[in-house]
Amino acid sequence: MPSSPVWRKSSHPPLSASGSAVSATVSTVAEAPPLLMSSSSCETDETDTRTTPSPSSSTRNGERPVSPGVYQRLICHSEDMQSLIRTITNEARNLIHAETCSLFLLDNENKELVANVFDKAGDLTEIRIPMTMGVVGRVATTRTMMNVRDVQRCPFFYARVDQLTGFHTQNILCFPIIDNSGTFVGVAELCNKAGRTGFTRHDEQKARTFAVYCATSISHCLLYRKVQEAQRRSHMAAELLVQGSQLLISEEDVRKLTDETIKEWRHWSPDFDRFTFSPRSIGDYDAYMSASMTMFNDLGFTERYRINKRKLASFLLRVARGYREVPYHNWSHAFSVAHFCWIALRTPAVLHGLDELERLALLIACLCHDIDHRGTTNAFQLQSKTPLAQLYSSEGSVLERHHYAQTVQILQMKECNILDQLTRTQYQTVLSHIRDVILATDIAVHLGKVGRIKAMVDQGYDPMSRDHHYLFMCLLMTSSDLSDQSKDFRNSKAIAENIYKEFFSQGDLEKQMGNSPMEMMDRDRAAVPKIQLDFMDTVAVPVFEMVAKLVPEGTSTFEAITMNRQCWAALDEILVEQGKLPAVTIKARSCGYHSHRISFHINLLTSIIDHPDLQMCSSVVDEPCSKREKTGYKSVHYFMVPKLAQACGVAAADPDPTLQARLHIVA
Repeated sequence: MPSSPVWRKSSHPPLSASGSAVSATVSTVAEAPPLLMSSSSCETDETDTRTTPSPSSSTRNGERPVSPGVYQRLICHSEDMQSLIRTITNEARNLIHAETCSLFLLDNENKELVANVFDKAGDLTEIRIPMTMGVVGRVATTRTMMNVRDVQRCPFFYARVDQLTGFHTQNILCFPIIDNSGTFVGVAELCNKAGRTGFTRHDEQKARTFAVYCATSISHCLLYRKVQEAQRRSHMAAELLVQGSQLLISEEDVRKLTDETIKEWRHWSPDFDRFTFSPRSIGDYDAYMSASMTMFNDLGFTERYRINKRKLASFLLRVARGYREVPYHNWSHAFSVAHFCWIALRTPAVLHGLDELERLALLIACLCHDIDHRGTTNAFQLQSKTPLAQLYSSEGSVLERHHYAQTVQILQMKECNILDQLTRTQYQTVLSHIRDVILATDIAVHLGKVGRIKAMVDQGYDPMSRDHHYLFMCLLMTSSDLSDQSKDFRNSKAIAENIYKEFFSQGDLEKQMGNSPMEMMDRDRAAVPKIQLDFMDTVAVPVFEMVAKLVPEGTSTFEAITMNRQCWAALDEILVEQGKLPAVTIKARSCGYHSHRISFHINLLTSIIDHPDLQMCSSVVDEPCSKREKTGYKSVHYFMVPKLAQACGVAAADPDPTLQARLHIVA
């Protein structure tokens, strides 16, 4: 007697809503013969017969048919894709009695199937599978249902998902989702039939009916999304028209940058290639532009991919103009991020660990990763229900998706298309990498995959692993984005002040809207050193620790951020003990000039001054004292600098250069 097949393809076509068959295009990929196994290792379920049971027999056997109520529940959630996906997976799992259900939707641009699944830590993780890989890939390619009784003996089983999620798959029922027009939408995969050794014919029958409901509800959702996106893009277009005059670049600017000789990196500074170098120190807007040309040329991208110099100039000018004049997320931040990435891309670990297209994508992404940032967070965009949030909220990472969309829009301009010499496949690959790493700059996304990155670092980087390439790129992108935290304390603290200017401006807006901002956004409640410490401990320090392990040259960044953490800790200790702000403005009763330095005669609380980890510096706010002006009321600004900062190369100098003096008050 022949044994049961390990897996079985169903030849039944998908059904339309009326129950009639719908023609579906089947791939010409040759069919592999079914693997056979002994009856002792995989027995056929009693109900798994070769004849399709009638509805009455299905009911008698205890099988529940697919009721119209299922379709109604799906349609009720078809205005939001994430909600619809959750409903589909829950309904399918309950209907067919499976342990899990995953819905893979088609990413037609990248020819991949995408699903969100829970990993071992319980975090929601995006899974991307090529259309040619695994059981879901087989079903997507052939547009035919597969019932796998024993995955370990199925040649198409893709074990990587089990390794990632910690789930143990035993059997699978996987079916395509095809709409009434015959368009392929995605694949649903049910794993581990409850109480049985595999899925039955009755399960296949119910899955076909359920697939029709899925296709209809997903199509409805996609159509609804298109209508909504059209309305939101109309709002966005109106907004960009107002800003449009600022985005224009002149022919003179393009010609000037094009005619300029591309400088070698040493022109900017002998230390320009050091991770600890502060790139903002080389100059201003124009210097950043020229130095960006230097980075493209130094890495060999202009020669390797025949990047036209005029197009590169137009691209950089357009990108720079795309940044708004906000305190932190501006063009200087983008250049600083790109500079850190440029240094990393020159290291042996990255040269050998990533291919050239991945390195090219990283540099472009760094320059573009915050284009058109509004100086507010994703949470604020969602809370305020801005057109931007309504456009991207269903996918998450609102701002990051907008930054990527702006990047693609610039690259699609003929005069800015620096990728026009790439093949179609190379072009799509670079855009896919840019999208991945720009989305990785969302801290929420980073925290969702940090466990996988840490596991990669602990196990050792595998250049043959596609997942390791992805995680390595994400880590490099995140570290570049946070690189200001790894400079000396003076620069790091100055950048932190710009960050909090943005935060506090958002907090003020939230108060005007009648909302209560988070502590870090509230200028009246924020304890900046403590917030900095929390962020460094949770995000920044672990990032640079992992970078140091993968890129030995990056060890200096981990050492610098560790020292900066000590500086912030010293300031936090002062605030905790004294309950005082680290900077105050008071009136000096008198001001006298003595020899080569100025001393201020003031009356301060000794408990503030006599702190073992603090030195206090001062500057006159109105105007500096002079030899002629011996006395009088002056507004003096006092600021605190930790003694530890001296080890970071921080000079405790007054911000007013005309004074050229320091006030040291030590116990």
